Amino acid sequence: MPGFSLHVLWIPGPLLMGWLLFTPRTQWRTCILAAAAGTVLAFVLVPFVGLDGMIASAGELVLVAAAAWLLLRWRGTGSPLERYRDIALFIVLGGIALPVCVAWWQMLVFPGAPRGLAPGVLLTRLLCSSVSYLLIVPAVVNIARVMQSPERRAGWRWHTVAVAVLLLGVLGVIWGMDWADGVMTSLLVLVPIPLLIWALIVFGVSGAAVCMLVVAVLAMQLGMAGAGPFAYWTPERNLITAQVWTLGISCVLLFLGALSEQKLSNHLKLQQAYRRLGEVTGRMLVVQEEERTRIARDLHDDVNQSLAAISICLSTLRNQIPEAQRHSVVELQEQLLTVSNDIRSISHELHPSILRFTGLASALDAFCIKRNARGALRVRCRIESPPRLGDDRELSLFRIVQEAVNNVDKHAHASTAHVLVTVRGEQLLLRVDDDGVGMPAAASTEAAPGLGMISMEERARLLGGSLQIGSSPLGGTRIEVRFPLGDVASGQWFHRALQTPPSPGPDT
Repeated sequence: MPGFSLHVLWIPGPLLMGWLLFTPRTQWRTCILAAAAGTVLAFVLVPFVGLDGMIASAGELVLVAAAAWLLLRWRGTGSPLERYRDIALFIVLGGIALPVCVAWWQMLVFPGAPRGLAPGVLLTRLLCSSVSYLLIVPAVVNIARVMQSPERRAGWRWHTVAVAVLLLGVLGVIWGMDWADGVMTSLLVLVPIPLLIWALIVFGVSGAAVCMLVVAVLAMQLGMAGAGPFAYWTPERNLITAQVWTLGISCVLLFLGALSEQKLSNHLKLQQAYRRLGEVTGRMLVVQEEERTRIARDLHDDVNQSLAAISICLSTLRNQIPEAQRHSVVELQEQLLTVSNDIRSISHELHPSILRFTGLASALDAFCIKRNARGALRVRCRIESPPRLGDDRELSLFRIVQEAVNNVDKHAHASTAHVLVTVRGEQLLLRVDDDGVGMPAAASTEAAPGLGMISMEERARLLGGSLQIGSSPLGGTRIEVRFPLGDVASGQWFHRALQTPPSPGPDT
């Protein structure tokens, strides 16, 4: 094949396509101009790059931009190379149509190239170009996606990267050994498959694409050197065999990657939904407490004061009417006093002012006493002298206990509930146990959690901790909240918590 040399990969075109697929359309002009400038610079600085090479590269840039435009136009919504339809379209355009056009263009431009469809020359150029696009474009697109999305970097840790490098080194050693047995040599093509699947599971699509690129380059270079699983014939035929194998493995890996990417995208969307839900719930709780405080203050300062004034007027009236009619006024005053006490109780329920003056321990003791006085549920409180946490934190803890005990009373069919507040190391522990019916059956746990449970979970998150639900030694349900005490002296914990995204928890 005169006028042509063997190439393992052709980098400029695939690199540009990968960049265009993940770059906003408004920045395409900059990318294409940068690629054109690189072509001109190569023509000036590299001696063996002639004018024909620059013309061939310029034509390829135009073809790449057209193919990228078609891929983005036909992909619909979503990120590039994410859905099966996108992968199939990319294989047709980027793996077949574009390489054919690029190979034909290069054959026309380079001097000494046959002007007809020489099968050997066209196959060599076509395979090199197709392999390059199927390897480099997914690697560039997925690495760019990881760089822009920190949530996708979970598997990219130094120890997992070190393991991947070690496994690639072991693969190189195995492929580089001289296997006298022809059967063993043929089986070497299966060795990298577990590595690629492991990379897809641990790193995601980006790691699998990078590993596939390294494995393919290793296979083609060893084949040209007369080693590895494709060392049977001349370097040219070994390279072609390795390229065909690479095409097959790459296509399969692209579709597996699309499945993995769809699952990851759904998980990230779920995380974003939880984040938005947490932000809305946190602000709702703040507004709710402000409104409760306002209503409690209005009830205490306005309504109760008005009732007191009415009671004074009734006392004056009682002294001015005959003795026989005074009992009606006395009954009216007693009813008025009952209403006043009920309003005062509602005011304290809406905003327990005792928290501000005596602290969490006294407020919880008073809450348990009131609950025991008005219902069949026996609530036992054990408060082991927690430190003063600040009004906001103590109010959040009080609300969690309030909601948990209300849930026990309404749903657990329990006779006893135990409330424990204590310090364990550097954490404060709040625990509510009951002897009720326990956790719901598996079939009912699939239902969405109620507003009360969502409220408790969000308050626990705002405290900087977490809420856990499990079985209680009493036979019912245990609700446990733990959060660190390190920020007790700081008033910024609440505002930081509002900005911290919640992690999706189990369905409860």
